[in-house]
Amino acid sequence: MKKSILNVGKALNKAEQKKVTGGEPFQCAYYRQYNLCFGPVPGCQPCGRIDDYVNARECGLFTHVSCEDGGGFSGGF
Repeated sequence: MKKSILNVGKALNKAEQKKVTGGEPFQCAYYRQYNLCFGPVPGCQPCGRIDDYVNARECGLFTHVSCEDGGGFSGGF
């Protein structure tokens, strides 16, 4: 009995998580709603701030090409 109770839940891999959340982390929709972007552009966050936002690297947000050189990520605009 104890063993069956412990196996009720299951850790989901990335592909399974995407199916549940509609293909992307829920934060992505929130970030897009507020036009979150990164780079030396008025209204955007500095390149180094991307790690302050959960899953921002996976969201495909607009990032200035200069962030790629200094920040090590892409998505550019």
